[in-house]
Amino acid sequence: MKAQITSSGAIKLGKYTICDGHAEGIIRVVTHAHSDHIIGLRRSIRSVPLIAMTPPTHDMLRELGYIIPPEKRVILNYYSPFEIVDEVLEFYEARHIYGSAQVLVEDYEGYRLVYTGDFKLPGTPILECDVLVIEATYGNPQHVRPFKYEIEMLLADFIRDSLSKGPVCVYGYHGKLQEAMEILRREGITAPFIATDKVYRITKVLIKHGLKVTDVYHIESIEAKEIMRTNWFIIFDHMGSRNNQYNSMRWRNLCRIFLSGWEFSEPIKRVGNRTFVVALSDHADFEQLLEYVKNSKPKLVITDAYRESSASLLAKEIRNKLNIPAIPLPQRT
Repeated sequence: MKAQITSSGAIKLGKYTICDGHAEGIIRVVTHAHSDHIIGLRRSIRSVPLIAMTPPTHDMLRELGYIIPPEKRVILNYYSPFEIVDEVLEFYEARHIYGSAQVLVEDYEGYRLVYTGDFKLPGTPILECDVLVIEATYGNPQHVRPFKYEIEMLLADFIRDSLSKGPVCVYGYHGKLQEAMEILRREGITAPFIATDKVYRITKVLIKHGLKVTDVYHIESIEAKEIMRTNWFIIFDHMGSRNNQYNSMRWRNLCRIFLSGWEFSEPIKRVGNRTFVVALSDHADFEQLLEYVKNSKPKLVITDAYRESSASLLAKEIRNKLNIPAIPLPQRT
Protein backbone atom coordinates (compact mmCIF):
# COMPACT_ATOMS: atom_id res chain seq x y z
CA MET A 1 0.00 0.00 0.00
CA LYS A 2 1.20 3.50 -0.84
CA ALA A 3 -0.42 4.82 2.36
CA GLN A 4 -1.06 3.22 5.73
CA ILE A 5 -1.37 3.86 9.48
CA THR A 6 0.89 1.85 11.74
CA SER A 7 0.00 0.32 15.09
CA SER A 8 1.93 3.19 16.75
CA GLY A 9 -0.17 5.87 15.04
CA ALA A 10 2.27 6.93 12.32
CA ILE A 11 0.72 7.83 8.97
CA LYS A 12 2.95 6.64 6.11
CA LEU A 13 2.63 8.40 2.76
CA GLY A 14 4.67 7.05 -0.12
CA LYS A 15 8.16 5.69 0.45
CA TYR A 16 9.74 8.34 2.64
CA THR A 17 7.20 10.43 4.59
CA ILE A 18 5.92 9.69 8.10
CA CYS A 19 3.27 11.93 9.70
CA ASP A 20 2.21 12.46 13.34
CA GLY A 21 3.85 9.36 14.80
CA HIS A 22 7.22 7.65 14.95
CA ALA A 23 8.38 5.13 12.35
CA GLU A 24 11.41 4.63 10.16
CA GLY A 25 11.55 7.06 7.26
CA ILE A 26 13.48 9.96 5.77
CA ILE A 27 11.18 12.74 6.98
CA ARG A 28 8.79 13.06 9.93
CA VAL A 29 5.97 15.56 9.45
CA VAL A 30 4.25 17.24 12.39
CA THR A 31 0.90 18.49 11.10
CA HIS A 32 0.24 20.49 14.29
CA ALA A 33 1.28 20.67 17.92
CA HIS A 34 -1.52 18.77 19.70
CA SER A 35 -0.44 15.85 21.86
CA ASP A 36 -2.00 13.07 19.73
CA HIS A 37 -0.06 14.33 16.71
CA ILE A 38 3.38 14.62 18.32
CA ILE A 39 3.47 10.99 19.43
CA GLY A 40 7.06 9.74 19.60
CA LEU A 41 8.42 13.09 18.45
CA ARG A 42 11.44 13.05 20.76
CA ARG A 43 12.38 9.64 19.38
CA SER A 44 11.93 10.92 15.83
CA ILE A 45 14.13 13.93 16.58
CA ARG A 46 16.87 11.51 17.65
CA SER A 47 16.62 9.01 14.79
CA VAL A 48 14.77 10.42 11.76
CA PRO A 49 16.95 12.52 9.41
CA LEU A 50 14.43 15.35 8.82
CA ILE A 51 11.53 16.85 10.78
CA ALA A 52 9.08 19.01 8.79
CA MET A 53 6.43 21.46 9.98
CA THR A 54 5.05 24.92 9.27
CA PRO A 55 6.69 27.98 10.90
CA PRO A 56 3.92 28.44 13.54
CA THR A 57 4.03 24.74 14.44
CA HIS A 58 7.80 24.87 14.86
CA ASP A 59 7.53 27.82 17.23
CA MET A 60 4.70 26.22 19.21
CA LEU A 61 6.74 23.03 19.59
CA ARG A 62 9.66 25.07 20.89
CA GLU A 63 7.41 26.62 23.54
CA LEU A 64 6.26 23.12 24.48
CA GLY A 65 9.87 22.02 25.02
CA TYR A 66 10.70 20.27 21.73
CA ILE A 67 14.06 21.41 20.37
CA ILE A 68 14.73 20.29 16.80
CA PRO A 69 18.37 20.60 15.71
CA PRO A 70 18.86 23.06 12.79
CA GLU A 71 20.34 20.35 10.56
CA LYS A 72 17.14 18.28 10.89
CA ARG A 73 14.70 21.16 10.69
CA VAL A 74 12.55 21.53 7.54
CA ILE A 75 10.25 24.52 7.98
CA LEU A 76 7.79 24.67 5.09
CA ASN A 77 5.22 27.29 4.20
CA TYR A 78 2.00 26.24 2.52
CA TYR A 79 2.24 25.62 -1.25
CA SER A 80 6.04 25.17 -1.14
CA PRO A 81 6.96 21.81 -2.74
CA PHE A 82 9.82 19.90 -1.13
CA GLU A 83 11.50 17.14 -3.14
CA ILE A 84 12.42 13.87 -1.44
CA VAL A 85 14.25 11.61 -3.89
CA ASP A 86 11.53 10.77 -6.46
CA GLU A 87 8.55 12.17 -4.51
CA VAL A 88 7.31 15.67 -3.69
CA LEU A 89 5.95 16.74 -0.31
CA GLU A 90 3.70 19.80 0.00
CA PHE A 91 1.70 21.42 2.81
CA TYR A 92 -1.77 22.92 2.45
CA GLU A 93 -3.84 24.81 4.99
CA ALA A 94 -6.00 22.92 7.46
CA ARG A 95 -8.40 25.05 9.45
CA HIS A 96 -7.79 23.45 12.83
CA ILE A 97 -5.31 25.53 14.81
CA TYR A 98 -2.77 28.10 13.66
CA GLY A 99 -0.10 26.45 11.54
CA SER A 100 -1.89 23.12 11.10
CA ALA A 101 -1.31 21.49 7.73
CA GLN A 102 -2.65 18.94 5.31
CA VAL A 103 0.03 16.82 3.67
CA LEU A 104 0.22 15.93 -0.03
CA VAL A 105 2.80 13.46 -1.32
CA GLU A 106 2.99 12.96 -5.08
CA ASP A 107 5.25 10.36 -6.68
CA TYR A 108 6.94 10.41 -10.07
CA GLU A 109 3.95 8.64 -11.63
CA GLY A 110 1.62 11.45 -10.51
CA TYR A 111 0.00 9.31 -7.82
CA ARG A 112 -1.40 11.65 -5.14
CA LEU A 113 -1.56 10.71 -1.46
CA VAL A 114 -3.25 13.10 0.99
CA TYR A 115 -3.40 13.14 4.77
CA THR A 116 -5.84 15.74 6.07
CA GLY A 117 -4.58 15.87 9.64
CA ASP A 118 -7.22 17.55 11.81
CA PHE A 119 -9.38 20.09 9.99
CA LYS A 120 -12.77 21.71 9.74
CA LEU A 121 -14.86 23.32 7.03
CA PRO A 122 -15.26 25.88 5.62
CA GLY A 123 -11.73 27.20 5.30
CA THR A 124 -9.81 24.01 4.52
CA PRO A 125 -9.04 23.47 0.81
CA ILE A 126 -10.24 20.07 -0.38
CA LEU A 127 -7.45 18.25 -2.21
CA GLU A 128 -8.19 15.78 -4.99
CA CYS A 129 -6.17 12.60 -4.64
CA ASP A 130 -5.88 8.88 -5.28
CA VAL A 131 -5.62 7.82 -1.64
CA LEU A 132 -7.07 9.93 1.18
CA VAL A 133 -6.13 9.43 4.83
CA ILE A 134 -8.70 11.34 6.85
CA GLU A 135 -9.22 12.14 10.51
CA ALA A 136 -12.28 10.54 12.12
CA THR A 137 -12.82 12.50 15.33
CA TYR A 138 -16.52 12.98 14.59
CA GLY A 139 -16.96 9.99 12.32
CA ASN A 140 -20.17 8.86 14.01
CA PRO A 141 -23.29 9.93 12.03
CA GLN A 142 -24.70 11.31 15.30
CA HIS A 143 -21.83 13.80 15.53
CA VAL A 144 -23.53 16.66 13.71
CA ARG A 145 -23.87 20.22 15.02
CA PRO A 146 -26.88 22.01 13.49
CA PHE A 147 -25.56 25.30 14.93
CA LYS A 148 -21.95 24.99 13.72
CA TYR A 149 -22.09 28.03 11.45
CA GLU A 150 -23.53 30.30 14.18
CA ILE A 151 -21.41 29.22 17.14
CA GLU A 152 -18.75 31.93 16.82
CA MET A 153 -21.33 34.72 16.99
CA LEU A 154 -23.17 32.96 19.83
CA LEU A 155 -19.94 32.60 21.81
CA ALA A 156 -19.14 36.30 21.44
CA ASP A 157 -22.66 37.37 22.41
CA PHE A 158 -22.63 35.10 25.46
CA ILE A 159 -19.27 36.40 26.69
CA ARG A 160 -20.32 40.00 26.06
CA ASP A 161 -23.40 39.46 28.23
CA SER A 162 -21.39 37.62 30.92
CA LEU A 163 -18.85 40.46 31.13
CA SER A 164 -21.64 42.81 32.16
CA LYS A 165 -21.98 40.74 35.37
CA GLY A 166 -18.32 40.03 36.14
CA PRO A 167 -15.09 38.52 34.81
CA VAL A 168 -14.96 35.47 32.56
CA CYS A 169 -12.54 32.54 32.47
CA VAL A 170 -12.27 30.51 29.25
CA TYR A 171 -10.74 27.03 29.34
CA GLY A 172 -9.57 25.16 26.25
CA TYR A 173 -6.59 23.57 24.53
CA HIS A 174 -3.66 25.33 22.91
CA GLY A 175 -4.73 26.55 19.50
CA LYS A 176 -8.43 26.57 20.30
CA LEU A 177 -7.88 29.21 22.98
CA GLN A 178 -6.12 31.45 20.47
CA GLU A 179 -8.92 30.86 17.95
CA ALA A 180 -11.42 31.97 20.61
CA MET A 181 -9.36 35.10 21.31
CA GLU A 182 -9.38 36.01 17.63
CA ILE A 183 -13.13 35.38 17.34
CA LEU A 184 -13.86 37.67 20.30
CA ARG A 185 -11.71 40.49 18.94
CA ARG A 186 -13.27 40.12 15.50
CA GLU A 187 -16.74 40.33 17.08
CA GLY A 188 -15.86 43.60 18.79
CA ILE A 189 -15.14 42.50 22.37
CA THR A 190 -12.49 44.85 23.77
CA ALA A 191 -12.10 43.56 27.34
CA PRO A 192 -8.44 42.84 28.25
CA PHE A 193 -7.25 39.26 27.83
CA ILE A 194 -5.22 37.72 30.66
CA ALA A 195 -3.42 34.46 29.94
CA THR A 196 -1.66 31.90 32.10
CA ASP A 197 2.02 31.37 31.40
CA LYS A 198 2.12 28.81 28.60
CA VAL A 199 -1.07 30.13 26.99
CA TYR A 200 0.49 33.61 26.99
CA ARG A 201 3.75 32.40 25.45
CA ILE A 202 2.00 30.46 22.69
CA THR A 203 -0.33 33.39 22.00
CA LYS A 204 2.61 35.79 21.59
CA VAL A 205 4.30 33.32 19.22
CA LEU A 206 1.18 33.05 17.08
CA ILE A 207 0.68 36.82 17.00
CA LYS A 208 4.06 36.96 15.23
CA HIS A 209 2.62 34.59 12.64
CA GLY A 210 -0.54 36.61 12.01
CA LEU A 211 -2.95 35.87 14.86
CA LYS A 212 -5.16 38.97 15.05
CA VAL A 213 -5.28 39.49 18.81
CA THR A 214 -4.42 42.56 20.87
CA ASP A 215 -4.23 43.49 24.57
CA VAL A 216 -3.05 40.16 25.99
CA TYR A 217 -1.33 40.21 29.40
CA HIS A 218 0.62 37.60 31.34
CA ILE A 219 -1.33 36.68 34.49
CA GLU A 220 1.67 37.51 36.72
CA SER A 221 2.38 40.90 35.13
CA ILE A 222 1.83 44.20 36.90
CA GLU A 223 -0.63 45.21 34.17
CA ALA A 224 -2.72 42.06 34.68
CA LYS A 225 -2.88 42.55 38.43
CA GLU A 226 -4.12 46.09 37.92
CA ILE A 227 -6.67 44.95 35.34
CA MET A 228 -7.99 42.25 37.68
CA ARG A 229 -8.98 44.92 40.17
CA THR A 230 -11.59 46.15 37.67
CA ASN A 231 -13.61 42.90 37.36
CA TRP A 232 -13.77 43.49 33.57
CA PHE A 233 -11.46 41.02 31.86
CA ILE A 234 -11.26 37.55 30.32
CA ILE A 235 -8.79 34.92 31.57
CA PHE A 236 -7.64 32.18 29.18
CA ASP A 237 -6.30 28.96 30.68
CA HIS A 238 -5.51 25.44 29.51
CA MET A 239 -8.24 22.86 29.98
CA GLY A 240 -6.14 20.87 32.43
CA SER A 241 -5.58 23.78 34.87
CA ARG A 242 -8.89 24.29 36.62
CA ASN A 243 -7.71 25.08 40.14
CA ASN A 244 -5.48 28.12 39.77
CA GLN A 245 -5.50 31.16 42.06
CA TYR A 246 -8.25 33.02 40.23
CA ASN A 247 -10.73 30.20 40.87
CA SER A 248 -11.19 31.29 44.49
CA MET A 249 -14.22 33.15 45.76
CA ARG A 250 -12.36 36.38 45.08
CA TRP A 251 -14.70 36.96 42.13
CA ARG A 252 -18.12 35.72 43.15
CA ASN A 253 -19.50 36.44 39.70
CA LEU A 254 -16.70 34.69 37.78
CA CYS A 255 -18.22 32.93 34.76
CA ARG A 256 -16.40 29.76 33.70
CA ILE A 257 -16.63 28.65 30.08
CA PHE A 258 -15.24 25.36 28.79
CA LEU A 259 -14.71 25.11 25.03
CA SER A 260 -15.60 21.61 23.87
CA GLY A 261 -16.24 19.93 20.55
CA TRP A 262 -18.17 17.13 22.24
CA GLU A 263 -21.39 19.07 22.79
CA PHE A 264 -23.92 18.43 20.02
CA SER A 265 -27.32 19.15 21.60
CA GLU A 266 -26.94 22.84 22.48
CA PRO A 267 -24.52 25.59 21.45
CA ILE A 268 -24.21 26.77 25.07
CA LYS A 269 -25.02 24.41 27.92
CA ARG A 270 -25.16 25.19 31.63
CA VAL A 271 -23.30 22.56 33.68
CA GLY A 272 -23.10 24.32 37.05
CA ASN A 273 -23.38 27.61 38.88
CA ARG A 274 -22.09 30.17 36.37
CA THR A 275 -20.32 27.31 34.58
CA PHE A 276 -21.01 26.55 30.91
CA VAL A 277 -19.85 24.40 28.03
CA VAL A 278 -19.69 26.14 24.64
CA ALA A 279 -19.69 23.88 21.57
CA LEU A 280 -16.75 25.47 19.76
CA SER A 281 -14.98 22.74 17.81
CA ASP A 282 -11.83 22.81 15.72
CA HIS A 283 -12.75 19.57 13.92
CA ALA A 284 -15.04 18.77 11.00
CA ASP A 285 -18.30 17.18 12.09
CA PHE A 286 -19.71 14.08 10.38
CA GLU A 287 -21.37 16.02 7.55
CA GLN A 288 -18.18 17.94 6.81
CA LEU A 289 -16.07 14.77 6.80
CA LEU A 290 -18.33 13.30 4.12
CA GLU A 291 -18.23 16.58 2.20
CA TYR A 292 -14.44 16.45 2.11
CA VAL A 293 -14.36 12.83 0.94
CA LYS A 294 -16.94 13.41 -1.77
CA ASN A 295 -15.13 16.39 -3.26
CA SER A 296 -11.66 14.87 -2.90
CA LYS A 297 -12.68 12.07 -5.32
CA PRO A 298 -10.28 9.42 -3.96
CA LYS A 299 -10.01 5.86 -5.20
CA LEU A 300 -9.50 4.71 -1.59
CA VAL A 301 -10.10 6.29 1.82
CA ILE A 302 -8.26 5.32 5.00
CA THR A 303 -9.88 6.52 8.22
CA ASP A 304 -7.66 7.13 11.24
CA ALA A 305 -8.58 4.42 13.75
CA TYR A 306 -5.53 5.03 15.93
CA ARG A 307 -6.81 8.36 17.25
CA GLU A 308 -10.56 7.79 17.09
CA SER A 309 -12.83 4.79 17.62
CA SER A 310 -15.43 6.22 15.21
CA ALA A 311 -13.11 5.47 12.27
CA SER A 312 -14.85 2.15 11.52
CA LEU A 313 -18.26 3.83 11.45
CA LEU A 314 -16.95 6.57 9.20
CA ALA A 315 -15.45 4.07 6.77
CA LYS A 316 -18.76 2.21 6.64
CA GLU A 317 -20.71 5.41 5.96
CA ILE A 318 -18.27 6.41 3.20
CA ARG A 319 -18.77 3.05 1.53
CA ASN A 320 -22.55 3.14 1.88
CA LYS A 321 -23.27 6.81 1.17
CA LEU A 322 -20.55 7.66 -1.34
CA ASN A 323 -19.78 4.24 -2.83
CA ILE A 324 -16.05 4.82 -2.32
CA PRO A 325 -13.83 2.05 -0.91
CA ALA A 326 -12.87 2.90 2.67
CA ILE A 327 -11.04 1.06 5.44
CA PRO A 328 -10.11 1.95 9.03
CA LEU A 329 -6.43 1.59 9.95
CA PRO A 330 -4.75 0.28 11.95
CA GLN A 331 -6.95 -2.79 12.13
CA ARG A 332 -8.13 -3.59 15.65
CA THR A 333 -7.25 -7.07 16.94
